[in-house]
Amino acid sequence: MAVFSGDKYKKASSDALAFIKRQLDVNNFKCQITFDKEYDDSYSGDIAWGYVTGISVEEDQVRAKYISPSTYYDFDYKGKVTGTARNLSDFSDYAVNVYVVHDADYKVITCPIKADGTWESAMTYRETYTVKDRDEEGNETGTTHTEVVNYPLDITVGEGIKEFRLAKGIKGKWEQISSSDEVTVERYVYDADTEIKAEDGGYGYSYFEYFTVRLYSYSDAEYINDICKIWNCGGGKYMWYTNKAATGHKIGKVMQQVWRDGSVAFDAVGIAGAVMNLQKGRLPASFLIPTDDPQYNKDGSNALGAYGYMLNSRTWAYDVGLSLLVFTTSGDYGICKEMLKRMRYEQNDDGSFNFSYDIYIGQLFDGYVRTGAMGWLVWGACYYTMESGDRDFVKMIKKAGDWLVSKQVTDSSDPRYGLMTGGYGSYNMEDYSYSGEEIEWCSVEHQCSALQALEGCSLVLKNKKYKEAAELVRDSLFLKCYDMENGRFFQGINGGVPDKAWALDCTTWAGTLIFSVVHSSTAEACLETARSVYLTKDKKIIQRREKDYYNTAYSDDETFSGFKPYSDKTADYKGAPDIVWTEGTLGYSTLAYVLGNMDEAKKYVDECIRLQNCDGSTGGVIYTTATYGMLPWEFHVWESVVSSSWLYLVINNPDVLFPRTLRQVYYMAKINNVHDERK
Repeated sequence: MAVFSGDKYKKASSDALAFIKRQLDVNNFKCQITFDKEYDDSYSGDIAWGYVTGISVEEDQVRAKYISPSTYYDFDYKGKVTGTARNLSDFSDYAVNVYVVHDADYKVITCPIKADGTWESAMTYRETYTVKDRDEEGNETGTTHTEVVNYPLDITVGEGIKEFRLAKGIKGKWEQISSSDEVTVERYVYDADTEIKAEDGGYGYSYFEYFTVRLYSYSDAEYINDICKIWNCGGGKYMWYTNKAATGHKIGKVMQQVWRDGSVAFDAVGIAGAVMNLQKGRLPASFLIPTDDPQYNKDGSNALGAYGYMLNSRTWAYDVGLSLLVFTTSGDYGICKEMLKRMRYEQNDDGSFNFSYDIYIGQLFDGYVRTGAMGWLVWGACYYTMESGDRDFVKMIKKAGDWLVSKQVTDSSDPRYGLMTGGYGSYNMEDYSYSGEEIEWCSVEHQCSALQALEGCSLVLKNKKYKEAAELVRDSLFLKCYDMENGRFFQGINGGVPDKAWALDCTTWAGTLIFSVVHSSTAEACLETARSVYLTKDKKIIQRREKDYYNTAYSDDETFSGFKPYSDKTADYKGAPDIVWTEGTLGYSTLAYVLGNMDEAKKYVDECIRLQNCDGSTGGVIYTTATYGMLPWEFHVWESVVSSSWLYLVINNPDVLFPRTLRQVYYMAKINNVHDERK
């Protein structure tokens, strides 16, 4: 009989699963914007363009009143262009100026409008030959005469954005191309410099009156490059373009002009990055942020530097890994495949993955990579591969697994020997300035997370190097990081010595991992320490309006018990919030489950289900009972993919969390023969 059986658990897991799926489309943009190619961050100066879909053709448009090309000439087209004119009482004074737009607007030709209302990119050429006169016998007489040949030639309009503008005041003249004693070549060139504006219907295409594309370049913050019209080129092709792209990460937003509260406003109705990440596959936004929350920012227009950019559409690699475990467990293999295609696209050249991504834009931030987050992502990919039999992502897994192995300290004289370093990239807490430094700290949480990935790689790739790396991590985790005196695991090894700060997940995750690896008493000690140090009771869901403590969306009349993230037993976490942290609470339940203490496991799963059902919830599990939005805490009363995933997995597939393949009895035979280097 399943541990978590009955309608309550069935509904809780169903609601959590539905919430995570909804987070794949968190902002529900009605329009989609694409770029014609991937414009990298260094690109600037020349044309940037693409298409928009999702706008109804019934929307108001500024119509092209006078001219139309015969067909849509796309960017790559090279050749003759033709078209027609209308709504002009006299064609004789009008022409069509044809441009190719790149870094500037290059006029290719002025095409006169013929009497029948047609126009074409063609010119009349004239060759005037000087012919020597000869007598009847063929001898030169010393005089000459001229012979003239006129002929039309089509003019090729080259690669680029083709722009057609009506112009009046047409004038023409013969322009000499070349001249010699024998022949002079000329062409008849037209010019019409009084162009009719697009706003007056003078261009070849209509454009949408209340929709535009704003192109931004993103570096330390967003900088707008241009506001671009969206042209209706026919056949459902809605094109935008600009030659004002600047360096930085290119972001395109479809903006709709609306009338709201007595004034004009602009809503973002579509967003994407120039690297087209969204088209590769969806990822779940990690939090559902209420729209009244100060942290909510649908279009990035209020972003405060890299740190503040659109939290409501950010996903963390850890969350992606957990979601893969959830969707594999639920049998939603199609979603897993979509997510993994996206992550294969996002993977760095060295095999790593960034700590977080924008679900619409991709990597926005500097190279910030963490070993622990990668561990969950790689384990999720491995688990999907093993369960589904789909081996499309084996190369991605191998690249990531090799990166993880490269982070292992292999110098036996190093106090961190056997452990894995933290990754690279850090931010200064004072001004959030970035440094690309390697993280030498070996975190216990990272070891636990990465062990899953290494074991998964060994099973998927059938290569013993990953198993050997995992065994070495496992040895060192217990020998170097277990605090026997306090029945818990240190936070890690920092500067060659144990980091003695008290963090809940270091004790519960490592305790779960270490069960049956060493002996159950170690895990039992961790459970007791977690209960005695981190348990917090009778906590209300706090509603406040100050920015750092904001929550008006979620509430409940009841109180809740669970586990807080940190203890202030040392100065490291002085002032740590005393809140129920659902992710950590479910980690405690997992440890209790592993130890066979089912009543304890159920007790706190039930508390998280109560929080899942609080007033204002849409079915996701709120992350905490009170907001502490300031650094370094960053805890919010928001529905969370992480907490919802943990709830779903604890109910339906708890063994996938630090799976049993990591807890191997033969390790007990080894432990007595390994020197404890901390003594």
